[in-house]
Amino acid sequence: MPDFPASHPLRATLSVLSICFAYLQTVLLTIGTWELIKERKFDRTKLWSLIGVALTLATITALLYANDVEADTERHFVRVSIRAAVTGIGFMIVGIWLLIVPSEVKSLGRKLLSVAFIIYGLQQMHYFVTGLLPLLDISYQIPYRSHLALIDFFLLALMGVGMLFWLLENERRDLEKANADLDSFFYSTSHDLRSPIASILGLTYLAKMESKDAETIELFEKIEGRVKKLDEVINDILNYSKNTKRSLSHKTLDFTALLDEVIEGVEFAKGASQIRLIYDRDKDTSFIGDKDRLTAILNNLISNAVRYHDLSKSDPYIKVDFEKTGSRIIITVEDNGVGIEEKDHEKIFEMFYRASNDSQGSGLGLFIVRETVKKLKGSILLQSKKGEGSVFQLNLPNPEL
Repeated sequence: MPDFPASHPLRATLSVLSICFAYLQTVLLTIGTWELIKERKFDRTKLWSLIGVALTLATITALLYANDVEADTERHFVRVSIRAAVTGIGFMIVGIWLLIVPSEVKSLGRKLLSVAFIIYGLQQMHYFVTGLLPLLDISYQIPYRSHLALIDFFLLALMGVGMLFWLLENERRDLEKANADLDSFFYSTSHDLRSPIASILGLTYLAKMESKDAETIELFEKIEGRVKKLDEVINDILNYSKNTKRSLSHKTLDFTALLDEVIEGVEFAKGASQIRLIYDRDKDTSFIGDKDRLTAILNNLISNAVRYHDLSKSDPYIKVDFEKTGSRIIITVEDNGVGIEEKDHEKIFEMFYRASNDSQGSGLGLFIVRETVKKLKGSILLQSKKGEGSVFQLNLPNPEL
């Protein structure tokens, strides 16, 4: 780079630009941090006013010595040291600000950024001191001078990482809040729909009782069937919402009693009375678990086994087994119903997936089962063959209270 004379116009221009950059950097850094902390935009009129003041002060400061031929040391102090001082003070103020301003959430990115700002500010003050010492006729050689570029690079990288972490953490919190709001909307909306659905079912039942025409009764039965299907979908949405919102609640349970409750809820379903239940009651079935979630899982699996039974077989059955192995429990639900094609084994656990056009469910049941099993930190396996039946095996933890 050519060495311009002290009086060269380009040297004066560079001095002005250098100081302007330092002042602007400090203003924008402070305003940007203020917006992150307060989570709102800074007033644009005030921002432009601050920028105008900063540029004016920078220009005046730079021009004081820009054309003074005899003032090399003073000019270097104005062009480099004052810029470093302004930058360093700005970074340190913002870093300390980030540390002392209370935050509702813990943020690793915010901590990294505040530490990097303070250290970088101190390093900039070092540049100020090195420019000030010659003015005081003090000669001092900084021992780590050859490593300053590496230190600069490390601190800038640390600031970049801190800012990235902070922004990602904010994005994550925004997404979590949006998901929570969406879950609450689904839950409240679904819950509010249950009452009118119950009223429609009641009125449909009364209409069937009063009607004498067979075709009219058939139409009311179809309406009743569609409304019940809608109620089933809403109930599945409520179960999914409860699973995502509510924390785990472990207590001592008896699997046999839990199974009896589920069976009682499906015993009047179409064809249920013709299906044989196989279950060994003569063993210890106590365990630690979340009752509501286990009930939802069993209800979905056994309801599906009843819904997709095959009454053309000589002995339609549902076999339920419960085993304790150390700190785990194994629950198996087996049937000899219509079965599931191998190509659909993974897909049936997806939301709203239907293995065929004849599927009678909402498409949410097995999705809820999988998500609930995940919540319980367990796993589920499926073995099934079209026309022969299905086996669902749950492997769940049996924690100590």
